Parts: sequence; C-alpha cells; structure tokens
Amino acid sequence: MKVEEKRLVVVGGSAAGAKAAAKARRIDPNAEITIIQRDPDLSMASCGYPYYVGGFFDDRNMLLCTPTGVVRDPGFFMNAKGIEARTEMEVVGIDRGAHTVACRNLASGAEEVLPYDKLIIATGSKPKLPPVPNADLDGITTLLSMRDADYLRRIGDEAEIEKAVIIGGGLIGVETCEALQLAD
Repeated sequence: MKVEEKRLVVVGGSAAGAKAAAKARRIDPNAEITIIQRDPDLSMASCGYPYYVGGFFDDRNMLLCTPTGVVRDPGFFMNAKGIEARTEMEVVGIDRGAHTVACRNLASGAEEVLPYDKLIIATGSKPKLPPVPNADLDGITTLLSMRDADYLRRIGDEAEIEKAVIIGGGLIGVETCEALQLAD
C-alpha cells in the first residue's frame, strides 16, 4: 500500500479477509483498516467444522481461536492488530467512483457509508443447493459458516440421527462424512 493510500475496507471476515487485513497492517502500520463481516464470527477455522459437527470437541470457540487460545473477535482485531472489525454488517452498495461502501447494521438496520482508498472483496464462496423438492426442510443445510456448523451440531445433539446424506465430494464434505461416521 502506498503512503497516500491510508483507508482499506475489506468485505468479508472469514479466513481470507482477515488474513488480507492482517497483511495490509504489516505493510502499512498507519493505515485505517476496517473489516466488514455479515456473520457474527470472524476468521473461522472452517476445516474444523466437520469435527465440531461430529462432536469431537464441544467448545465452538476452538474454531475461532489463535494458536494461543485467544478468540478472534472484534476486540482481538482492534487490540492485537489495530484493525476495526465490524460484524453483523452487510454491504448494500459499492460506489467505485466515490470510493465508498454502504453498509447496514443487521441488528439495528442503521446504514452508514465508509470511504476507502483500497477495497478488498473477500466474501468467499456460496454453496449451491440442487434444485430438488424439499431442499428447504429442517435438517437440510450447507456447511459453510459457523451458523451452519452450530445448526448441524444442535440437531445432532437433540435428535438420534441414524443416516445422513452428504452431497459434494470436496474436502469439507469428505471430512464431514468421516466425522459423522466416527461420531458416537
């Protein structure tokens, strides 16, 4: 980042967005860096979702911690890295000409506009459910976010599940299959 480029907005606070913000901080210790994250959690270890869902550990914060056990929440990002992390904020517009990002607070509905000199969009992927009947029934979900992992863990804890179908053979799908197979 050049000296005159002092305001960075990162849209997306999962692994890539948090990493990009941290790298930008190392490059420019004086930059004003803001992460905008729709979900309440930041910098999740998503490869651990299958094992949390499968009951290999109970504390969901293990997926949000540094190697020393500190939860990566907005306070951590501000205190350890000097980065403002805004969770439960949704980007509702980007004006490239004006170099602004319009955001809405999901809890209050309040909107605000953030100026930027540089913008990083690190929103990740979005799973596509097949267009089949009943794909919206309880117990049918994707495994992309902490919210999804919490939901699957909850229904696994509340019900005696005998069978599960996993559609997709990517790493998370295969590891979820393994974790559910090994779960008690």
